[in-house]
Amino acid sequence: MNYVETSFQLNRWSLLPGMIISQHEFSFSLPSNPAETSGVRVLCVTFINMSPSNRCLFHLRNEINSSVSPSLFIVSIRFFLGQTHKTHLFVSDTDQMTHSGDREPLLRQDSGELEGGKEEILEMFEACYMNSSKFYYERFIPKAVFVVISIFSIIFAMDQYKLSMREIESKECNDPLAECENIPFNETLVSPFYNYLQDFTISPRYDISLCLLPKVISTVGTATVCYIDDPLKFKADNRSITTETYNDRFCEKNEMKSFEMVKYYLNENFENLIVTRNPYDRFISGFTEKCVNSLDENYCHGCGTDMRCFLQKEYRRLMRMTMLFPVYTVADTHFAPQTWYCDMKNTLKNSTVVRFSLHGVEKIKMIDDMLKFFRKRGVPERQLDEIRKELTLGKNHSSTTGTALREKYEKLIREDESIRRALHRIYYYDFLYLGYEM
Repeated sequence: MNYVETSFQLNRWSLLPGMIISQHEFSFSLPSNPAETSGVRVLCVTFINMSPSNRCLFHLRNEINSSVSPSLFIVSIRFFLGQTHKTHLFVSDTDQMTHSGDREPLLRQDSGELEGGKEEILEMFEACYMNSSKFYYERFIPKAVFVVISIFSIIFAMDQYKLSMREIESKECNDPLAECENIPFNETLVSPFYNYLQDFTISPRYDISLCLLPKVISTVGTATVCYIDDPLKFKADNRSITTETYNDRFCEKNEMKSFEMVKYYLNENFENLIVTRNPYDRFISGFTEKCVNSLDENYCHGCGTDMRCFLQKEYRRLMRMTMLFPVYTVADTHFAPQTWYCDMKNTLKNSTVVRFSLHGVEKIKMIDDMLKFFRKRGVPERQLDEIRKELTLGKNHSSTTGTALREKYEKLIREDESIRRALHRIYYYDFLYLGYEM
């Protein structure tokens, strides 16, 4: 009897019709005369390195010559998985077929090994059916149980959400501008040290990290640390500290999204710098930039230039975040308390804290304190002189200091007690922990 080599493809099917989980190609020999084959398609095959529940998930089909019907004449298989090797094959729970040589039939039609004919074939298909049932119960039913559990989990979560909302509403002042005499003042305050965002920029050269707080010299601070880490490249790209913008900044790869990342990339003796800002001053800067000057009306919850409307909505959002889940809109990230950033609960006490200012003597002190910190870490004097010049003479593009618009809102806060009351409820712990007077 003559044999020809034929290529076949073994497909592993999923429960979804027509979806193949995996494919493998192999070659073996079949009788060259189609009449010499039994014409029985092998439907139940699995490999010895697979679990029993995977039986009957494979389908064998001829890819090369449709005149040669797949049959029970299975031979030693060579898989193309990066290297050629032999493996064993099962067609039922008990019938193991192996072969000691390459490309020779494991079962020969003229050898008498297939005695029993149809009866033996039916036994194989019965085994295949039993294995398929086993697969159904082992794989499909657990998924159904999982779906039921998921539905109950969602219902439970919704109930917990409603309970949380009731608890929030019992402590929340409906109008932060009002007295809310029925609720103690300390229960209407936005909580401190909520782990909202952690943003740092680092200088591996000097083992320095800088906490980045929105509306607190964050863009200029990023440019400063970028400059001291590699002043030659910074200057060669025609950059300057006070003209950098967030969207076009020179350094991005040295920005870390957690304090754990900072500790990983820097040596153990690194030092962290936090520049803080008076909460009144920070709020006015953010409000004039994002709510008044911005062309996007959605930044401030649809309130536009109405400060009272914005404070009412932002207060409620911040109160809910501390008990439910964080939200990261432009307004939320620019007006969240400073104690919510940079893991201050754990980093504040071990960091060097510098107060931000753009006014007169306080501005000079801020620059001196920053340069003192950099000098302590070994930054050369020529670079410190460049930083002093930039910070003294330059002005960041997003700064609103000295504008008539800003002065208008500064006056509004000074004269409107209800607005100050709302700001106290939002930033009480910023005033307390960062040392600013209310």
